[in-house]
Amino acid sequence: MPTFTYQATDATGRDVSGTIEAPDRPSAVRQLGSKGLQPFKVVEGAGKAAAKVGAKTSPNPKGKTAAQVEETTGPIKISSSQLQLFTEELAELLEAGMRLEQALKLMEGKGTGGSHNRIAARLGNLIREGHPFSSALRQASPSFGELYCAVAAAGEAGGSLGESMKRQSQYLSKVREMKSQVAVALIYPGFLAVSAVGVTILFTTFLIPRLSIMMSRMKGGIPKGIQIVMAVSDFMKNYWWLVLAGMGLAMLGFWVWSGSKAGRPLWDRFKLKMPFVGNVLTANFHSQFLETLASLTGGGLPLLKGLELASRISSNQYVEQQLVHVISSVRDGASLSRGLEKTALFPQRLLEMVRIGEHTGDLSGTLRRTADRCGRDLSKSLEKVMALLQPVIILVMAALVGVMAYMMISVIFQTVSALKSRGH
Repeated sequence: MPTFTYQATDATGRDVSGTIEAPDRPSAVRQLGSKGLQPFKVVEGAGKAAAKVGAKTSPNPKGKTAAQVEETTGPIKISSSQLQLFTEELAELLEAGMRLEQALKLMEGKGTGGSHNRIAARLGNLIREGHPFSSALRQASPSFGELYCAVAAAGEAGGSLGESMKRQSQYLSKVREMKSQVAVALIYPGFLAVSAVGVTILFTTFLIPRLSIMMSRMKGGIPKGIQIVMAVSDFMKNYWWLVLAGMGLAMLGFWVWSGSKAGRPLWDRFKLKMPFVGNVLTANFHSQFLETLASLTGGGLPLLKGLELASRISSNQYVEQQLVHVISSVRDGASLSRGLEKTALFPQRLLEMVRIGEHTGDLSGTLRRTADRCGRDLSKSLEKVMALLQPVIILVMAALVGVMAYMMISVIFQTVSALKSRGH
């Protein structure tokens, strides 16, 4: 029978370790649980026993771990609401003083075995095998994005995983709230857009052609503006498939270029300079970067290591390239504020706050206060975007409908004028 080496927590909270014989790892975990121990690491020992059990069990040519063999259902996908709930519960348990493996075990036993509980079970298995939490997240589900895994890795390295998960749950809540606000704000403009398109189709395919037929029989013929509209309408009727194919090819080409090695940094840089949207993206990066770096340095992690981990929170390649220069400057002995100053990512007022933290010796506290300020700036930027979005869309739709209405009125006016002149 194989021997397993374990590390566990007893009923008094002390860490204990030892060995136990069991047919397999799940049986070893159950035996430890029956003894009142809560294992957080169970590894099969090397030796003859391990070789014997390897010969008796079925081969595993792909080299999968025990947790991967047990979980054969493939990647588990969860919704954004389930991800937020999972993160909130985990953060609460970790901040209450529970170990990560204990917290996941408790979450696994709650509910009715849905995706939420399966995620906790898979993470618990991977962690008991010795995988770091951030690595287990990547293996357990694609729903844990790169940002989520980077924040988890930062929390692990800084010894503040509970606080990192709490901030991540707050971030997920803000993202869901923002998406909800955008969706609600787009309902009325979307209705206007659909109505405007419907009116435009009605004008160009039914009303204007009929009036144009009448005008073609009258003195003066069809006005130039109506002729242009009719030409566009005829082209769309006959070659709509060509227009759709061209749009599809253009979108595909842009998607390939924006994801390429040369085009991705240029597109990411352009997004930061877009009106309104760029301010939101920049404020979001400042808030996330400073919060993560504050948590790492406050947990006792060296500044250079904290910068390397915090630089992973952004999926913007242009930002990542700029942060590489910051890391190089700090590695060469420059201060954080001097390194940040060499990039175009941080405004002067933010740099002044970082300098204050360096001079006072409370860098982590200053970074956290600055991150909170950036969070307020993000909220204000979102409010401005939402306040301007509706009137802009309404003005565009009104202009489109107005042009069609003007053409219709012009046709009607010229028709009436022609009829009057014929009557005289």
